Amino acid sequence: GQPARLARYTRNCEALTKGMAAMGFRPFLDPALQAPIIVTFHAPVDAKYEFKAFYAAVRDRGFILYPGKLTQVETFRVGCIGAIDDNEMRNVVSAVAQALKVMGIRTMASAESRKAA
Repeated sequence: GQPARLARYTRNCEALTKGMAAMGFRPFLDPALQAPIIVTFHAPVDAKYEFKAFYAAVRDRGFILYPGKLTQVETFRVGCIGAIDDNEMRNVVSAVAQALKVMGIRTMASAESRKAA
């Protein structure tokens, strides 16, 4: 039922945010405000980053990202809901890592944004 679904979404969100943090990504929202439905991440600050190319590289690995144009800050979003589990979220993280490698992206966050975290 609903409690089990919320628990699964929470595990999905935790797997996603932990894996993305290991690569240097920062979520847009403070963890205390983050719901386990969709997570907005700051986009890489690397000059090679371009959302359309990043989107295509992740899509080619079987996953769809959402543009994050909800703010003036460059972001993208990843959903944590649906008929998926935390292992699938680790596969999303792997697809993102592969896309970054192919694009030659190495810098996820600026020094200033790392200090703010």
